[in-house]
Amino acid sequence: MTTRWGILATGRIAHTLANAIKTSSTAELVAVGSRTQEKADKFSAEYDGITAHGTYDQLIADPNVDAIYVSTPHPQHVEWTIKALDAGKAVLCEKPMGLNHAEVMAMVHAAQVNHRFLLEAFMYRMHPQTQQIRDLLADGAIGELRHIHAIFAFNSPFSETTRMYAPELAGGGIMDVGCYPVSMARMITGAEPTELAATGMLAATGVDLYTSALLSFEGGIGAHVATGVGQQLDNTVAIFGSEGSMRVATPWQCPTEWRVTLSRGRETEEFTGTCESAYVYQVDEVDRCLQAGLVESPAMTWEDSIGNSIVLDKWRAALGVEYPQEKPETLAQPVYGRPLDTANTTTPRDTIPGVGKSLSRVVMGCDNQPNLPHAAAMFDHFIEQGGNVFDTAYIYGGGRIETLLGQWLKARGVRTEVAIIGKGAHTPLNRPEYCRPQLTETLDRLQTDHLDIYFLHRDNADVNVGEWIDALDELHREGLIHVFGGSNWEHARIEEANSYAAKNDKQGFSVVSNQFSLAKMLSPVWPGCISANTDDFRTFLAAHDLALFPWSSQARGFFTPRYDSVRAGERGEGGSSWNQPSDAEMKRCWFSDENFDRRDRAMDIADQKGVELINVALAYVLAQPFKTFPLIGPRFLWETTSSLRTFDVELSDADIAWLDLAEKR
Repeated sequence: MTTRWGILATGRIAHTLANAIKTSSTAELVAVGSRTQEKADKFSAEYDGITAHGTYDQLIADPNVDAIYVSTPHPQHVEWTIKALDAGKAVLCEKPMGLNHAEVMAMVHAAQVNHRFLLEAFMYRMHPQTQQIRDLLADGAIGELRHIHAIFAFNSPFSETTRMYAPELAGGGIMDVGCYPVSMARMITGAEPTELAATGMLAATGVDLYTSALLSFEGGIGAHVATGVGQQLDNTVAIFGSEGSMRVATPWQCPTEWRVTLSRGRETEEFTGTCESAYVYQVDEVDRCLQAGLVESPAMTWEDSIGNSIVLDKWRAALGVEYPQEKPETLAQPVYGRPLDTANTTTPRDTIPGVGKSLSRVVMGCDNQPNLPHAAAMFDHFIEQGGNVFDTAYIYGGGRIETLLGQWLKARGVRTEVAIIGKGAHTPLNRPEYCRPQLTETLDRLQTDHLDIYFLHRDNADVNVGEWIDALDELHREGLIHVFGGSNWEHARIEEANSYAAKNDKQGFSVVSNQFSLAKMLSPVWPGCISANTDDFRTFLAAHDLALFPWSSQARGFFTPRYDSVRAGERGEGGSSWNQPSDAEMKRCWFSDENFDRRDRAMDIADQKGVELINVALAYVLAQPFKTFPLIGPRFLWETTSSLRTFDVELSDADIAWLDLAEKR
């Protein structure tokens, strides 16, 4: 079977791949799509009159096309890749796959949910020369890896109107060719850098003119990477080990006559070969994967593309390079190129008196978003899946998280459709007099005039409960908060506070936000944390009709595959993310024989029902005899998708009793 290709956009690189398709024995070029019919016709005439589509949408809809090569300028990759995947096409997307990690994450998620092939077009990864590098490293040819030197730069005359220097087109060296040495360093180490330090110079337009960075990897391994569009460099790769070194004179262009030089002491050995164009190998790799039923290539996996984008984000951030599309004032619409769809209400909802709107039964925890593009992608997706409650706090990120949420709310114009949870008065500033000034600042950051739900972030037992109620009731009467409650409060203190409120005709606690999960928290995740997962607390919540908004509702990784590595004494697979709980924390807070038993029982139920373990753990929280609105803290879109599948899981009373270790089977 031959893969039938369509090319989306008609620039120089589109011709390069078209010629590779014509050369390949596994591929057939059948169509092209352009922004105008004239350009499509001109391109078609050069390739035997292939079908010429005057719009990208027409190409994507072409039933005769199996795979699409997205060769637009960088900022348009995400929209057209996602649209092609949604249309059922395989996609080869020109590098860099997206402007930032958020875009790459969205593209990979689209490939996942559509179960379609997606590959970032680093053609050097499929070339025999690169495979020779891998083979020599695997054989230990240079001993223990110590240092990497990877450079790709060129000197292009400065012009504000050219793609190379235009910020709106994601110009600069880092995105255009700096992605190559970063991807090479990561491929060689097989790991993500733990630190990045960079220097360089910006062009007058604000993009990087030339820059170098030092990537630090575990084990003392360093990688010096450099790039630029305003500076010619040697464009080589050198790899140094304890027993020798490797040098590649042309690592990126991948010539048809290639060479890798291995040096050990005074001895030098040349590894050479003759081959096709690197782009032919790339085309053939797509066909090979499609014939094998693969949705990603081992030469450049989805995780690899995500990791590369994170490093590029950090490199740009170190130099202060930000593109117009990433700024709050230009955050016009979601990355997939259409307005936000707020019509989905399939995620179950419930109400709390005083809030004034129905609330999704799961809450998006806003405390681990590294930047606005990532936050927007996560929040957009949550909304489109039917979620509408967002939890944040005055102290998260020193106020940065509230600011990100506020910028997104303003850009999307959805404040009346969502519910915002805020928290204040955290240790050591946990006294009533801090509530008002912190709330005022919170509202300013969020760009709103009220919070739907407000929690005292910590209790202070030295403060009389009446003082807390007086302060919060005043804010409630002014309309600044609709309902309020306590986070990390003991139930006796909550009961005392509500008794005071009732006697003095004041608003009391309507909600609670303590830790609660299938796994019982053995020691506080952070100082001052309190769990509601005791018989007394659960009885109290049910008896007083208080809704619980449990944090760490999924026990911070205990019910994910990462647990297996941690329990085996290996390093847990945290992945390329932020605010990742440590292995030590998992052991300290969740490792006990009882929790191991609960996890094993949940695994049995998950196997019986054909769902993920995390779904059973979250379904347990949702199935309590009192209202729960569990907080989830996804770092990637697929984690949100995975968590929301919980609503397809029904646990019986017998299931709950068994998970509570009250029954045997």
